[in-house]
Amino acid sequence: MSTTRDRNAMTNVSPEDEGPDDLELRGRPAGLAPPEELARLHPDTPFLIGYSRISDDWRKNNSQKAAKSAWSAGKGVANQHRRNDRNAARHDAVIVHRYTDNDLSASKKDVVRPDFLAMLRDLKRGHTPEGYPVHGVICVDQDRVQRTDRDWEDFVEAITLDPSRRFYTPSGPMDLTEESEIIKTGIMAVVNKAESMKKKRRIRDWHQDRILDGLPHSGPRPFGWKEDRQTLEPPEAEFLSWAIDERIKGKAVQTLCDESKKRGLTGTRGNDLVPQTLTQMMTAPRVCGYRANRGKLVLDDDGEPIVGIWETVTTPEKWEAVCATFGPGSTYLARGSGTPAITGIPKTIKYLGSTLLRCQYRIEEEKDGVVKTRVCNEPMGGSKAASKRSPYVYTCATCSRNAISGPMVDKQLQRLVLAKLKKAQATFIPVKVAWPDEKKLQQKADKLAELERQWEDDEVPDSMFYRLAPPLEKAIKKLRSERAKFELAAATKNEAPNDVAKKWLSGEYDLSQKRQVLFEIFAAVQVLPGQKGNKIPNPKRLIPVWK
Repeated sequence: MSTTRDRNAMTNVSPEDEGPDDLELRGRPAGLAPPEELARLHPDTPFLIGYSRISDDWRKNNSQKAAKSAWSAGKGVANQHRRNDRNAARHDAVIVHRYTDNDLSASKKDVVRPDFLAMLRDLKRGHTPEGYPVHGVICVDQDRVQRTDRDWEDFVEAITLDPSRRFYTPSGPMDLTEESEIIKTGIMAVVNKAESMKKKRRIRDWHQDRILDGLPHSGPRPFGWKEDRQTLEPPEAEFLSWAIDERIKGKAVQTLCDESKKRGLTGTRGNDLVPQTLTQMMTAPRVCGYRANRGKLVLDDDGEPIVGIWETVTTPEKWEAVCATFGPGSTYLARGSGTPAITGIPKTIKYLGSTLLRCQYRIEEEKDGVVKTRVCNEPMGGSKAASKRSPYVYTCATCSRNAISGPMVDKQLQRLVLAKLKKAQATFIPVKVAWPDEKKLQQKADKLAELERQWEDDEVPDSMFYRLAPPLEKAIKKLRSERAKFELAAATKNEAPNDVAKKWLSGEYDLSQKRQVLFEIFAAVQVLPGQKGNKIPNPKRLIPVWK
């Protein structure tokens, strides 16, 4: 058996002198002799692989604490590896490979630990990627390897493929093929799991108590509020309130983000506001005083949202209205991307008439010896052009045979819109229409509240409650969304045509709002093919199709 001095000579590194910042946290330790030479010179030395894991590296996730501390992200797992080195030296063993999962929980089902899986693969094949044989695994505690039964079973199965392997902790090496060790480690696995569940329950109960008391969450400062998370930060709160109102009116989120830059505002971490972030801010329930937990509104015993003690940015009605302007997967309560806007208006950020225009080029097709023509009728989109007179054009990407000057089309569309609005003003009468399903919504909300009361009083068994409650909750959520959409559409339709025209001409409407007006007035605008060689834009090529 080799001595500690011999072991240190193999790696040219002393575990006492090697600091955490000098450790290689993954792979072959620095200075280790090649596999063949190491095995030839020290045939009786156990070659171990070391594993290190930390669930939550606060130095990585909290820049404020990290700035005040001399420690850096990864210090915790590095210290574990250093202790592994010292423990290996006590047993005259050498670590030939290190595996590290930093800032990864072992108790969450959906968390993948890549180095843990790599360690299992190397145990199954019997050697490290560099070719060193594996005689055992070393870590600072059993719970670093597992916090669930399945993890421990997978690990024991992999390490005992070779019965001579040992599992090293500061308590000493363990033979996991022995019945006594299996029982002992199995009990520890159950204890570790129970401790993990207990910790989760304490955290969950703590959060639930704060929710029921109406207290704000304990995370980073939300945009719009001061560090106490209760008092409004005036410049941010005023912008957020304005952004919600303007979004309800139809402004594009990018336009709102551009306004935040003009006002010199950034997110709470110093970055510019981007559409996805601002969408989450505007649709977060806290803006109207509500509280969410795990993606759902927190309700009281009567089925009503619990109201927090913090100052609010907007009203519940406006919060519901602004949520209705986004797709079902884009809001705070249903995070996601790529969902279409509920208005059905094709999305664009550059050109006014994109997709509203329809190509009328006639395409000749031959079938069974007979030549027929059909209208292309595909949407036309905008693209840049080299001409100074027409810096952009609308073209048909399908047939590539029809193009028209962009500035001329946009000017003509504006003339048609303003003329239509002027004509509509003469007969405009605002009409208020009540949402027809209000009674239906109230009935379902009352039914859910009654079901929850019966369940709380043990009049309804758990099996029946969990079978009946989810469909009711889903129906209520859908009806509330439909009501918000209806009220938004009603408010838009009740706006006087003259007011719409003034906002269009004054520049109050952004591109998204102008396009919304276009799609409310036109079913489409047909574009006839132009004459070859004619460079003068011809408005007569446009044929409006009114709704």
